[in-house]
Amino acid sequence: MKIIGFSTGGVGHLGNTDRMVQAILDQSGYDSEFVKLTDLAFTGCKGCVDLCATPQVCLLDDEAGPYYQKMKDADAVVLGCAVYGGSVNAITLSFLERFYGYRHVDLAIKGKPFVLAVCGFRNIENAVEQVQNILKRQGINVLDLVQYLSSSPPCLFCGRHQECSIGGLYRMIGGKAHTLTVTPDMFHKWEDNFITVEAVEAASQKLKEHLGAVQVR
Repeated sequence: MKIIGFSTGGVGHLGNTDRMVQAILDQSGYDSEFVKLTDLAFTGCKGCVDLCATPQVCLLDDEAGPYYQKMKDADAVVLGCAVYGGSVNAITLSFLERFYGYRHVDLAIKGKPFVLAVCGFRNIENAVEQVQNILKRQGINVLDLVQYLSSSPPCLFCGRHQECSIGGLYRMIGGKAHTLTVTPDMFHKWEDNFITVEAVEAASQKLKEHLGAVQVR
């Protein structure tokens, strides 16, 4: 049994989205591969339908290309989606757009078990619905969904919060943002939120049980 996990967490560090995906993979107990999509150079679908229709897999030749066949062959998938401005980020959408290669005559990954991990600093409901609708059109079996609201806006990273009156931090705390000193405790981790920890454990268990049942058949 092989599980492949994808994350669209921020570049240059292992953020909450990355670590949630990795934890679900590790706790499943099965052989797995972790892929950080943010580190890859790739595009969305280019509409070359004549290429993908027969093999029923995207054949675009870029750094994400090989993973579409790997995902088709995998027994399960964990997908971590970072939320920017109320929507899943463009990296997620570009990756999912190329799922169209699986959708010709029949649904090539119909029934494929997925676990979703969606992470943002607030307001992720629309993003969750957005991803679920895309996967639903492929007939994908979403076993579980883990959500985490970090309440840590990107403004804490950018270094200009003391002069900014339009960012998420200013909208959260108003003028106090202009005198705020950023400290390590402001960067919240999902591992410190017991509700999210339990959700990750539950998702991992569902994945383990599902694949175990498949093996028995």
